[in-house]
Amino acid sequence: MTDTNPVFKPPKTRRLVSAWVVPEHADHALERAKQFDDIFDQVILMCQHANTDGSLPTSWPAADRKRLIAEFADLGVSVLNDYSGVADTFAALSESPNTVETLITNMVEECEQTGADGVDIDFEGLHTQDRFAFTDFIAQLAQALHARGKMLSICTNAPSRSSRRDGGITFLELPTLAHYVDHLRPMNYDLFGPWTPEIVGPTCTAPWAKDRMEYLAAEVPRHKLIMGLPTYSLDFDLTEPKRSRQVYDYEWIGERVKESTIRRPWISHWDVSVARYTGSDGHIHLLYVTDARSTRSHLETADLLDVAGICFWCLMGDDPKIWEAIRQHFGRS
Repeated sequence: MTDTNPVFKPPKTRRLVSAWVVPEHADHALERAKQFDDIFDQVILMCQHANTDGSLPTSWPAADRKRLIAEFADLGVSVLNDYSGVADTFAALSESPNTVETLITNMVEECEQTGADGVDIDFEGLHTQDRFAFTDFIAQLAQALHARGKMLSICTNAPSRSSRRDGGITFLELPTLAHYVDHLRPMNYDLFGPWTPEIVGPTCTAPWAKDRMEYLAAEVPRHKLIMGLPTYSLDFDLTEPKRSRQVYDYEWIGERVKESTIRRPWISHWDVSVARYTGSDGHIHLLYVTDARSTRSHLETADLLDVAGICFWCLMGDDPKIWEAIRQHFGRS
């Protein structure tokens, strides 16, 4: 790595602070980075699924990302291009070494073209039998990026001892992958969601995330761990559970909290708050709120385990008080 690569400079605070960005909210992400340019180190641009022929997605044009990346660079914020995929995508890609090589070449070249500092990989739901092919793909991509002074990070699940016991081996051989990548981003959210209508709860709890991160910190180098956290909340429609949803709008959440029949109690064994309200259609809702207070609990875990940093899904309707909490927590002496 070169000393001049901004990715490898020390973070602005005690931990690297980063977030994922979707194209529809790129302007908001830039404004948020300007507002908190003293703590933001990195953003990851979500470019969508790679194609099975090794070509890259075009839904977020490279020229648009290049302009955006230059503006982030002026703020001292590094940028990664994120490419995703699912089991069918990777199965088709890995049928041919030439296709994998084409994909890697295209990713590295688009880094150069857009001025990005590296790549973030978010392949999810691959089959267990794909683990050797996926590890080989990551090893090749890391070698190609590092040769250009670029970095590689990967999004991962965050297993616990119990999940490894019950779920068995997955396609992610994390200790091996950690040898090749610069950062692993375990995603500590989606514990509950609209897909679990019979069992309602927050997208993340402090004990659950801590347990997962403790397991990972014993498996991979802590200086490579970036703790993935949510900015969004969960709104469960108890009358019609299929209408439950993730909420990316802190102002709307604030209005619902004001209407809450139980105010906003803090659930101490989860470190999260909840509100109960009745919608305009008469439906009863439980709203589990992600806010500055719940985030502080996760920041304590990041400090306790001495991981490299944190990364948030995502810069979209996020509460600015979350970033204020990070500024106060990581910026202290």
